[in-house]
Formats: sequence, structure tokens, C-alpha cells
Amino acid sequence: MTRRHRLTRRGRRLLVVTGFAIFVAAIAGIVLTYTWHGGDRDPQPPTAPGEVRRVQIPPQLAAQDVAKILEREGIIGSTSGFLLQVRLEGADDSLRPGAYDFRVGQEYGEIIAQLQQGGASSTVKLTIPEGLSVDQTGERLDSGKTIKGSDYLELAAAPARFQLPSVGGEQPDVTDLEGLLFPSTYFLGEDDGAAELIRLQLEAFASKTAALPWANTKNLGVSPYQVVVVASLIEKEARVAEERPRVAAVIYNRMKKKMPLGIDATVRFALKKWTGALTKSDLEVDSPYNTRRYEGLPPGPIASPGLAALKAALEPEKVDFLYYVLIDEAGHHFFTSSYAEFLEAKERAPGD
Repeated sequence: MTRRHRLTRRGRRLLVVTGFAIFVAAIAGIVLTYTWHGGDRDPQPPTAPGEVRRVQIPPQLAAQDVAKILEREGIIGSTSGFLLQVRLEGADDSLRPGAYDFRVGQEYGEIIAQLQQGGASSTVKLTIPEGLSVDQTGERLDSGKTIKGSDYLELAAAPARFQLPSVGGEQPDVTDLEGLLFPSTYFLGEDDGAAELIRLQLEAFASKTAALPWANTKNLGVSPYQVVVVASLIEKEARVAEERPRVAAVIYNRMKKKMPLGIDATVRFALKKWTGALTKSDLEVDSPYNTRRYEGLPPGPIASPGLAALKAALEPEKVDFLYYVLIDEAGHHFFTSSYAEFLEAKERAPGD
């Protein structure tokens, strides 16, 4: 091989290396532009740099969910750029919930530092347990004297005033927010009221339920919203965690056989009678929520289900049970596919 040929090959290699370096530099420029000028879709573009906005970060959110909230509120222009900064600082697992005052266009590093310190402006901590109906939550709020229960009930009956979460990829068409107000712990500012709490609950429903196996609805023969209804029944009926998928199986099995569900919790919801024994006249109430009288699911949820109940409603146990009876004060049930066994167990069961 001649010297001229060797130089030519070296020149070609140099051209390739130089070209690659130019390509990398161009990509880096695009990434920087994407990061700092909002490459992600920005529903609320920051139009007032420096404006201070109150942002609520619910508990137990992943960094990606926090970034989405900040983008939606107009604090940052790019979720991807913010997440890159979070990962560079190793802060993925240290972002804390709370109420924060952020400036539009604030430096990502400053935002992350605030999120790691916690919401200094948080003054109220509210815990909404799983399995409460809207009216029960209203009573709980009244007892805490932080938010008026009547305000909460009024707003929960007006879904058009809020951005509703997607349920399994579908937008629910509802007349109230029963079942969609996610039970969790929330941090509110001293001036926040029922509307802010409801907004946070709807937001938490969207983020917490997004990864559930909603595709299972096709095989179950129900819509995503009906899964929420089933989950609310499970939440009211199952007190023992491992029984949730079994209760779900009973519900679906009875539906397939066109048997009334016969769940007394739906009667209690219809009457708003959550304590005390149900009378014969109670059980005969003419309401679409009375699953003793009417076949199939009630028209809507009867409580706010937690994540475990929703998961059970999407992944019922593969059993042929059609009946269950409460057998002890701890909440355990006896399950069977035999009506005769059900009657025997009912005779031995503790009183209501």
C-alpha cells in the first residue's frame, strides 16, 4: 500500500470522526433547546415569568408525576428537562409532598431543593381513608373543622366544575364524583378549601390508577367505570386484604349468572344508613342501588375505593364462589358455591 493511500484512509477516518462530532453537537443543541424551551406539550404555557403560584404535590408520587404537575401549572416548560435534572442530582426518591410556592420559570435546581425540603407552606394535613362515601367524607371533614362538609358535598355533586381523570383510558360521563375522589393523605394551605381538596383527589386518582391492568375489562365484560363501581363494593365488603379478589370473583360470578348481587352495603348507601341493623323495610327500599331488588351493578360507586380494591376488581380470583358469609369480628368470610352451605354458614354466623 502506498503512503498516499494510507493518508487517504486516515483522512477518511478523520472526516468520519469530525462528522460524528458535528452530529453530536447538533443533537446536544436540539436537546438544550427542547429542555429550556418546553419540548414537551405544555397545557398551560408560562406566560408570566416570575409570577408566584401555589402548587400542591400529593404524597407518594413518582418524580415523573411531580414533573407533570409542575408542567401543567406552568412552573416548568419541559418534564423531560426537569426529570433529567432530578436524575443528575439523584433526587428521584427524595421529592416530598406538600403545598409549595414556586415562581414561573424558576431554576430547576431551586425547585428540586424546595421539593426535597418539603412544603414549608403546608399547614393542614388531611387523611381520607379508603371506603368512605362522599357523605361520610363530608362528615369527617366537619368533625375536623378544617373544611366544611357541606361545601365538599356541593362540589362533589358538580363534576362539570372539575377536570375529570381518565378511567382506564376513558373519560367518565358522571353526574357526581362518587368513587373518583381518591383516598389518601393530602396537604393543604391555610386558605385552601373543598375545591382544592377535590382537585387533589381527582389528580391522585389519575396518577395512582394509570398503571393498573385496565385491559382486563374486556374479558371481565365491564367498562372501566364499572370496575370502579365493583371496587367500591369490594371496599365496603372486604375487611381482610386477601379476601378482596375473592369478593370480586363472587360479584362477577353472580353477574354472569344474572343473579342479584344482594350486597347490603348498597342498601346502606341508598338510605345513607351506615350504622345499625337494616330492617326488613330497609332491605325492600325501591332504589336502583338496592342490589337485593335489582339485578346487576348499581348505577354508580358507593364509596371511594383504594388501589388494592381497584386492583382486585381488575384481577378477581379464579374461583366459582357465589356466596359469602361473615364469620367473625375480624372480618373473615366463608365462601362457597353451594346455596345449602351458604344457609348453614349463615345460621352459624354472628348477628348483624
